[in-house]
Amino acid sequence: MRTNTVVLTLPICLIASMSVEAQNNQASNVSQVIMTSTLTTRQITTVNAAGIATFTPTTGNTTLPVSLLGVYTGGSGGNGNINNPGTYTTANTSALVSAFNTNIALALSVTPVESPTSGVILRKDPITGAELPVSSTLGPIFTKRAETIGKGKFYIGLTHQSYHFTSFNGQNLNGTTVVYGGGDTSGLTAQGAAASGGNAAKTLPATLNLGLDVRLSQDVAFLTYGITNRFDVSVGLSMVHSSVASTAYNGIIYSGTGLGNGPGSNCWCVNTFTPGSFSLTAPTIGSASMGKTGFGDTIVRAKGLIYEKANVVVAAGVDLRLPSGDAGNFLGTGATSVKPFMAVSLYTNPLPHGIVLAPHFDIGYQYSGSSVLAGLQQGTPASATLNGQSVNYLTYPFQTTSGKLPDIFSWAAGTEVALNRYNTVLVDFLGNEIGLVNGVPSVSPFTLNNVVPPTSAGSAGAPVTVKGLFADGSRTSFGQYSGAFGYKVRIKGNLVATFQALVRFDHNGLRAGFTPLYGLGYSFE
Repeated sequence: MRTNTVVLTLPICLIASMSVEAQNNQASNVSQVIMTSTLTTRQITTVNAAGIATFTPTTGNTTLPVSLLGVYTGGSGGNGNINNPGTYTTANTSALVSAFNTNIALALSVTPVESPTSGVILRKDPITGAELPVSSTLGPIFTKRAETIGKGKFYIGLTHQSYHFTSFNGQNLNGTTVVYGGGDTSGLTAQGAAASGGNAAKTLPATLNLGLDVRLSQDVAFLTYGITNRFDVSVGLSMVHSSVASTAYNGIIYSGTGLGNGPGSNCWCVNTFTPGSFSLTAPTIGSASMGKTGFGDTIVRAKGLIYEKANVVVAAGVDLRLPSGDAGNFLGTGATSVKPFMAVSLYTNPLPHGIVLAPHFDIGYQYSGSSVLAGLQQGTPASATLNGQSVNYLTYPFQTTSGKLPDIFSWAAGTEVALNRYNTVLVDFLGNEIGLVNGVPSVSPFTLNNVVPPTSAGSAGAPVTVKGLFADGSRTSFGQYSGAFGYKVRIKGNLVATFQALVRFDHNGLRAGFTPLYGLGYSFE
C-alpha cells in the first residue's frame, strides 16, 4: 500500500455529524470550485469518553465549515483521547486539485487556434504587375502556413471553439473516483503491540467520488500585418468563457470491522469522516459551481521566410503568449510562454481535374514560466472552542502557491486538398509531448485490492476491489494526439469561411472527444 499520501482534494477535516443534503458552496473563483465542493457544514459533536461504542452528544455543539478525513494524532492512551475531536488533525492535500488545474491550463495553452495567415495570399507579378495568388489552396487551419501575407497586406480572422471535457486520464469526469491509499502513521499504538515502542497504527484506504463538469470556450481574433514580403507579425486577442461544477459524494473508509490484531494492524478509529462519532461513510458532502467570461491571454507571433521556391516554402518564427487572462478563473494560463517554431509548406503540380495536394508540417517547443494553476491550494488554519476544547480546521480563504507549467514539444503534419481555387479540404494530425523538462502533476489509475467496506463488529464483510485515480504529488510526462478534419471555402473575394472538427485520439490528461471550430477570415490589399 502506498503511504504518506492523501489523494482526496480535501482541505479540512470532517469532524462533525452528517448533514442530510450536500451543501452548495460558493467558490471565490473557478479554479477553487473542486476544492470548495469538498467543504460541508456539519455539527461538531463531542462524546462521552466511557468507551469507543458510546457516543453520547454533550451540550455546546457548534457548526463549522469542515471537510474530509480526520487523522488521529493523540497519544496511545485510553479511549477518551480517541473520542476527543481535538486529538484529530486535518488531512490536507491538494495533489488532485493541482493536477486538474494544471491540465486545464494545459488545455488553454495547447488549444490549437487557426493559423493567422490569410487563406488568399496575392503577390504582384514583377513583369505584368498583376496580383496573382501565391498558392492554389486556401491554407491550413491549425497547422502553421509557411507563407507570409506580403508587404503592406492586412488580415483579420475570427474563430470560435468550445471544449466540453468528459474524461481525465481515461476516467469519466461525471463520477470520478479518487483514491486515498492509506498507510499514514497515526498517533495510536496498533492493537497487540507493546504500549512502549509498539508499532503505530496506520490509516486505512478510502475513496471519494467527484461529479465534474468542465467547459471552456474561446473566441479569438487574429490580426496579421506584412512588414515585408518575407516577414509578418500577428496579434491574437481572445475572449474566454470557463465553467466548472463539482459535487463530492460517496466517501468510504475501507475499515471492515476495524478489529485487526497483531503489530501493525489497523484500528477503525485512526481515521474517520467524523471524529468523535467515527463515521466511516459520507454519502453526501458538498457541491460548488462557477463560470466566468473575460479577456484571455494575448498571443504575439513573428514569422519570416527562410526558403521559398515554387513548390517548397520554409518559415521560422516565434509565439509569445502574454498572461493577460485571469488564471484564477481559467481565462488564461497565468504565465508567460515562448514558443519558437518552424513550418514547411509543399505543393504538387496540378493533378487531374485541377486538384492540388499541399502537404504541410510544423514543429515547435513551448516553455512557460510559473503559474498559480501549477501550484497547490491550501486552506487557512482556524480553530473553534467546544466545551473548553480547541478544535482545529481549515477554511476560506484558500491560499495558492505557484509552480512551473509543463513544457510542450508540439508537431503537426497534414495536407490540404485544393479541389479548386474556392474549396479546400484539410486533414491534420497534431501531437503534443508534454512535460519533457517540467513535468505534469501525476494522476494515475490505482487499484485497491481486497479492501473491506465498513461493517459491524460481528460481520465478516466481503473483500472488494476498488479502482480510481491516485495523485502522489510527483510529476510525469505524456503525449496528447488529435486529428483535425476541416473545410475552407472562399465565399467572395478574399472572404474565407472555415469549418473544423478536432478529435482526440488518446485519454491522457483532460480530454474533450470532439471540438468544433468555426471561423471567418478576410485579407485587405
